[in-house]
Amino acid sequence: MVLYLVIIVSPLLLALAFSKKMDETFSWQLAMSLPLIGFPILAMQFVLSARLRWVERPFGMDRLYQFHKAMGMFAGILLLSHPVVVAASNGSWSLLYGLAIPWYIWVGRAALLLLVIHVALAISKRLVKMEYQKWKAMHSSFAVLILTGAFVHSWFAGDDLKLTAVRVVWSALFAGAAAAYAWHRVLRPLWPHRQAYDVTDVQQESGDVWTVTFAPKRGTRHHPHLPGQFHYLTLHREDDVSSEEHPFTISSSPTQIGAVSSTIKASGDLTRAIGRTKPGDTANIYGPFGRFSYVLYPDEHDLIFIAGGVGITPLMSMLRHMRDTGARKRVLLLYANKTPGDILFGEELRAMQSGDQPYLDVVDIVSQPDEGWTGETGRIDREKIAQHCGVLEGRSFYVCGPPGLMDTAVSGLKSLGVLDSRIRYESFRQ
Repeated sequence: MVLYLVIIVSPLLLALAFSKKMDETFSWQLAMSLPLIGFPILAMQFVLSARLRWVERPFGMDRLYQFHKAMGMFAGILLLSHPVVVAASNGSWSLLYGLAIPWYIWVGRAALLLLVIHVALAISKRLVKMEYQKWKAMHSSFAVLILTGAFVHSWFAGDDLKLTAVRVVWSALFAGAAAAYAWHRVLRPLWPHRQAYDVTDVQQESGDVWTVTFAPKRGTRHHPHLPGQFHYLTLHREDDVSSEEHPFTISSSPTQIGAVSSTIKASGDLTRAIGRTKPGDTANIYGPFGRFSYVLYPDEHDLIFIAGGVGITPLMSMLRHMRDTGARKRVLLLYANKTPGDILFGEELRAMQSGDQPYLDVVDIVSQPDEGWTGETGRIDREKIAQHCGVLEGRSFYVCGPPGLMDTAVSGLKSLGVLDSRIRYESFRQ
C-alpha cells in the first residue's frame, strides 16, 4: 500500500522539488498537478489487473478489483478536470472546442473522449447487453489506447515533463504498465506448459453440476492452495466452445496429493458443455487466488457456513481440509437449494456429521420441496439465521452463493448485530 502511494505521488513531488517556476497562479499549478496524479493511477491500473499473485495475496482478488474500479473512477475525474481547469486558469476556453490547435492537443482530446466512453461502459456494465468476454476485450483495448494517448499528449504538452527526473519516472510508469499488460495478455498465455494439467476424472454431482479433477503434467509445478481459494481455468477439448479463461473455486482439499478439483455448474459458454469433458482432455490452470479461507483466521473455532447451490464448493474444500487434518472446529452449515435433487455432496456431508473433526451440523433448506421432503423449507434470511444459529456473539460467518442469497444473508447478519469483521465472503460484482 505504501509502495502504491509512493508511485502515484512521485511525479508530483519531483515536479514540485525541481521546478524553478515561482510565479505561477494557484489555478495553473492545480491544472498541471491533476495529470501528475491521474496518469500514474492510470498506469497502475494495469498492474492491479494483471493477476500478479504477490500483489493479490495480501488483499484478495475481489478487494483488489473493487479498488481497481474506485481508482479508475478517481483517475478519470482528475484527467477530465485537467483541460477544464487549464482553460479556466488562462481564460482560453477555445482549448476545449477550437480547431486550430497543435496535434498533441488533438491526441489528448481523443484520449479523454475514449476515457469518457470507458468510464461509462464500466459504470453501466450490468446494463450493457454484451457478452462478458467482448466487454472485457473492449475494456482492455480502450485502456491501452487511453494510456498511450495520455502518455504521448503529456510528453509533448506538459511543462513539468521537461524536467529530466519527471521524464524518467513518467517513462518508467508507462513501461511498467506495458510490461504488466504484456505479461497478463501475451506472455503468460504463451507459456501454457508452466500451468498444463490433464483431466483425470469427471464425476456428475447432480443434473447440471460436475466435479472435474486435474493432475499436473510432467514438468509442471503445482502451486499448493488454501482451502476455499479459486483458480483460473482454461479447458481444451476437441469440441471446445470457448478457450477463454474462467475463475472456478477449488472444491478439493489441499491434502489431496497430486491433483486438484473444481465443481462446476453448467450455465455459461464454457460451463454449459462441462459434462462433455472427459479424462485425457487438457487444461491450463493459473492460481490459486483469494483469501476466503478459515486457515487465515486460526483463532476462530466456532464457525457458521452459509451456502447456496454450487456456492458450497469453497466451504466443502474447507470442511474436507478440517476432516483430513483433524481440525477441532465447530461448524454449522446452512445450505440452501431450490429442490432436494440440487443438494451437492449430501452423502459426504452426512458422513462428516458422524465424526467430530470437525464437529459438523448441517441444515438443508429448499425453496421448492417435493412431497417426500421433511426438512426445512424457504430461504436463508434473517429469520432462518436467528432460528438456527442461536447466540451469534463470538462466532464467525462464511457466506458463498448466488448474489441474492449473499445480499440477504449478509444484510441479515448485520441486522442481527454481527460485526463486518466476523463476516467472510468474496464478491466480484463491480
